[in-house]
Amino acid sequence: MFKYISCLVFLLTLICTGYSMASAQDVFTLKNGMRVVVDEDNRFPLVSMRLYVRAGSSMENPGQEGMSHFLEHMAFKGSAGRLPGQAAREIESAGGSINAGTSFDYTVYTLDLPAQKLQLGLDILQDMVFGATLDQKEFDLEKQVVLAEIQRSMDNPSSRVFQSVQSRLWADTPYSHPILGSTESVKAMSPEDMRQYMHRHYQPGQTVLSVSGDVQSGKVLEAVRAMFEDVKNRGYHRSLPVLATFSPADNPVHIMHGPWQKAYLAVALPAGTLNSPRNAALDLLAQLLGGDSTSLFYRQFKYETGLVDDISARNLSLDRAGMLYFHVRMDPDKVKPFWEKFVPTLAGLDVSAFTREDLNRARISLEENVYRSRETLGGKASWMGFDLLLKKDVRSRDRYLEELQRVTLEDLESALEDFIHMHQAVAAILLPEEVPAAGDMFRIEREVSEDTAEPGKPGEDKSAKPLVRDLGHGRTLAVLPDDSLPYTALRIAWPGGDALISPQQQGLAELSASALTRETTERSYTRIQEFLKNRGASLGASAGRESLSLSARFPVRYSRDMFDLIQEVITRPAFSPQELQRAVDNQVASIREQEDRPLGYAFRHLFPFLFESGTNGYLHLGKEDYLLAVQPEEVREFWNRQRQKPFVMALSGQVDTFELEEFVSRMQELETVRPTPAPESIWAREKHKQSRLKDRTQAHLLKVYPVAGKTHEDTAGLKVLNKILAGQGGMLFRELRDRQGLAYSVTSMLWQTPETGFLALYIGTFADKTGEALEGFQEIVQDIRTNPPDPGEVERGANLLFGEYHRGRQTLSSRAGEASSLLVQGLDLDFRKEQINRSRKLTPEDILELARKYLVPENSYLFEILPE
Repeated sequence: MFKYISCLVFLLTLICTGYSMASAQDVFTLKNGMRVVVDEDNRFPLVSMRLYVRAGSSMENPGQEGMSHFLEHMAFKGSAGRLPGQAAREIESAGGSINAGTSFDYTVYTLDLPAQKLQLGLDILQDMVFGATLDQKEFDLEKQVVLAEIQRSMDNPSSRVFQSVQSRLWADTPYSHPILGSTESVKAMSPEDMRQYMHRHYQPGQTVLSVSGDVQSGKVLEAVRAMFEDVKNRGYHRSLPVLATFSPADNPVHIMHGPWQKAYLAVALPAGTLNSPRNAALDLLAQLLGGDSTSLFYRQFKYETGLVDDISARNLSLDRAGMLYFHVRMDPDKVKPFWEKFVPTLAGLDVSAFTREDLNRARISLEENVYRSRETLGGKASWMGFDLLLKKDVRSRDRYLEELQRVTLEDLESALEDFIHMHQAVAAILLPEEVPAAGDMFRIEREVSEDTAEPGKPGEDKSAKPLVRDLGHGRTLAVLPDDSLPYTALRIAWPGGDALISPQQQGLAELSASALTRETTERSYTRIQEFLKNRGASLGASAGRESLSLSARFPVRYSRDMFDLIQEVITRPAFSPQELQRAVDNQVASIREQEDRPLGYAFRHLFPFLFESGTNGYLHLGKEDYLLAVQPEEVREFWNRQRQKPFVMALSGQVDTFELEEFVSRMQELETVRPTPAPESIWAREKHKQSRLKDRTQAHLLKVYPVAGKTHEDTAGLKVLNKILAGQGGMLFRELRDRQGLAYSVTSMLWQTPETGFLALYIGTFADKTGEALEGFQEIVQDIRTNPPDPGEVERGANLLFGEYHRGRQTLSSRAGEASSLLVQGLDLDFRKEQINRSRKLTPEDILELARKYLVPENSYLFEILPE
């Protein structure tokens, strides 16, 4: 008895992406409409044949579910010229193999034989496909086989979750039912029902024969004509109707239970059809998200968090339907934390998650799959027949490869925007029988929103309350529990950074931070990187104008390992000449990259222009000549002073309290000295600066207004004022871009330290439009200083603050970073929440008063970067 191919596996194998031909194919059409494609390949003394029939499960009417697959079985159970099983015996006797498979859009019969047995293969294909007898006795026997296959498919967890999402994503379409059909539909079938179905669909005009191997095209065509041309079409085949557009399912999440040890989960979104011009981009997107072990979701949910055993993504493109499909296998106790992380991650996907290197790697993987199909004769025969049947062109794979090369990150961004809509998603979750699942445990919000709070009102913060402990000597520990992931994010911050260096040492703080985590006295750079990679962890450091911080992320099960490494980095950094030089090279490269970009140049030189003294006026990355002369001793001396400052340690996520206590105890043994106040930053007396850059076309203007620091009572109002001016709905964009067309980019920004700050208006405009742009700034400032804003503008500003706050705190690392930053500045953990609450109480008159107080033309600074 020959081995039937699993329909789903067969589908996923055959609906593969393109291939570039090395040899030519000859395509013929017989008088009866049957199409034939021949590929001459004499590498092996073999021939592979594939006969595709346009009869798949999507052609079945209600009550016929499973008919295509059952008919595929019956083709082997007796024909006009052969007894049941005789075709398989003859092929095997000739040293060949025979098989078949059914998909949504076709059925295919496959033969692989020694080349000299071409005639036998053609005879058997013609006989079994067009001459099946459908004997009642054999029909009844084979029906039991098909019913058993249906039952077996239900024992496959992956098949069950796929069928669940399939039935709901493609509801009310012929793609909604399983290829195998149902027990009820198959039981009700009769030979006469099948005969009518066969007469309608098994017609030569609806078939493609593909042949690849050690053959001559002319002789193949002669043999095919002799064997198939007299087969008559039994009637006119109507074209398939275009399917209705997608409508959201009423039950987006289906939870099932069964006798499993693992949990299985599937999520599906509507995608493009087989001939969609977006398929190359969607294939690349699926590859980037879950194509292999380098994909985004594999790294995040398996390697980094250990939440899943396996996760994959596929773009499943059919003739009249498509699906972006995610499949996950995991331990049952990890389903809920995975779900709570995966859904917002998928909904919030942004093209910035991928680099050009990621895109190129995914492209290479897909190309490799395409080229691999040419290695075997069977592979070539399969894709040739598939493409000619459904794409009408055996050269479509060449175009697919070309399309892959043309896909850009912008195309991926467009695909994300057009296809990742969670209100269209359906999901299936299969749990062990003993695992309970409340109906509301797993939800997909039907309305797309970035926050679940009612618009205009603060949402309820359901996160666990932070634990803050005074460690003495000015040191503080903050723990922000979050059990959704078995992961810990850590941020240790020290006051200092640029505040600890002299004007002659500009850049030293950032250089020291960059070199800190590269090497210790016990471990080389390579050993540290291997240590981190093997644990799915990360470690880094950075300096600011008034602080320096060290950050880490790691699975909680590696807490002891990571705390040991972090202590080693803090207490025994190497600062060897070799690694220090690499850090210098990186920082010099960053400086040059900033200087190359007009906007980068603007923000690098803005602070030295605005402040004539104090650390705010430093070039944070420093100057090349100083950096190139720095010696390890100077870096070591800086770090010894920096690490003695009282630290703030913030952790978010799951925390191993025992290992944390051990680590804190060791950290408290470090010597601590009181921090010295940073030098006061004095605003510059010169209020206009103009820089010219060679070979540039645009002008960049920054109009800067000094404002109070973030501890001032005006901060909430200043934040709302900034939002009224900024963004695509803000006054600057509406007036200077939408109405006057002066710029592509125009916005405002608010920068604050606890002591001081500024609000800046920015525009990148045409070189000959700078006068109009500055007049536009002046008019908008005059307007907002004269007339109170509309109440809706104030509400918009407050809502933007609320939304940005919550979007920016979704990751564990962002919360640990926020906590350490606030505490090291002497601010409460609820500081930003309090500002949002205050912003909701502001009136238009409050904003008018602030505009009059701070947007004073006489106090403003103007920085112009112009083309030379």
